[in-house]
Amino acid sequence: MTIRDGTAKKKVFPLFRPELAMIWVILGVCVVFAGMSRVFLQPSNIMEILRQCSTMAILVLGVTWVISLNEIDNAFPDIAACASMLTALFIRNGIVFELAALYAILLSTLFGALTSVLVIRFQFPSLIATIAVSGLAKALASAIGKGIPIPVPSTAGSVIYSIVWGKVFGIPVLFLVAVALYTVSYFIQEKTRFGQYVYAIGENSQAVQESGIKRKRVMAIVFIVAAMFAAIGGVLMMGVLQSGQPKMGTSFFLDGFTVVFLGAVVFKMGKANVAGTLLGAILLGILTNGLTLLGASYFMSQIIKGSLLIFGVSVVTMSKNKQRGKAGVLTYE
Repeated sequence: MTIRDGTAKKKVFPLFRPELAMIWVILGVCVVFAGMSRVFLQPSNIMEILRQCSTMAILVLGVTWVISLNEIDNAFPDIAACASMLTALFIRNGIVFELAALYAILLSTLFGALTSVLVIRFQFPSLIATIAVSGLAKALASAIGKGIPIPVPSTAGSVIYSIVWGKVFGIPVLFLVAVALYTVSYFIQEKTRFGQYVYAIGENSQAVQESGIKRKRVMAIVFIVAAMFAAIGGVLMMGVLQSGQPKMGTSFFLDGFTVVFLGAVVFKMGKANVAGTLLGAILLGILTNGLTLLGASYFMSQIIKGSLLIFGVSVVTMSKNKQRGKAGVLTYE
């Protein structure tokens, strides 16, 4: 399926198109931090930035598709926390790391299935449905450890440890895994019918339904995939922290939405897309690392992230309002 709106586009030199502005912003921020800290451009620090931003990138990969549907997902941070607690619980009960992670991911993915049932079968607004599911995931995460973290033995020698801390030619394995996942997801979103259906539903859900596309099936898959990636992110964070954290979701909420909405101003202006989300995660990782090196306070970091989120949401909102005001006709093939 292809989408055409018949809108003529002005020719702009490729490197200076508005859709590529994020790349220039990333380079500019790097230059600023490099001028203020000698440590910033050291190879070891650059690799650490890539490693740190990769977990967040994986965690919100599925949320990108939810936003593309013009829906919302508030549950991903607490699903991640629940997955980390389940993994730690299974490990403490003698299950090997790899199986513990697999079981935790599968069980946490059920939260996505519940969301899809509430949204599709019972017609809940996705905001309300995911708030409810988020509450369930948070409650379960807290109940597992009675509100406190569950430490686990060293993950050294396990697949999780190799992914989180391993390197290939100096590049973090975690970053390579994130790039691989994003490459596959990019192909799905941009080159397959399923990916085009996701975009089309976000633009005009009713028209898609009337055209015979199985809208409900697409939405169900997207919510389930979002929960799965959130769970994978939670398991990876468990490997980083060496413990299940019932409250880790609190720190992921602002960062996650900031990454996704920042990504919506790249490549496909106003539309959440996986390539943009990866760049958004890298930018946020650079900002977090640079501010930490400069000794900036936590509150300053939150102010910057909040401002970036407002900017991203504003661009998406204005873009959608502009699209609604156009007389272009969408055609599906």
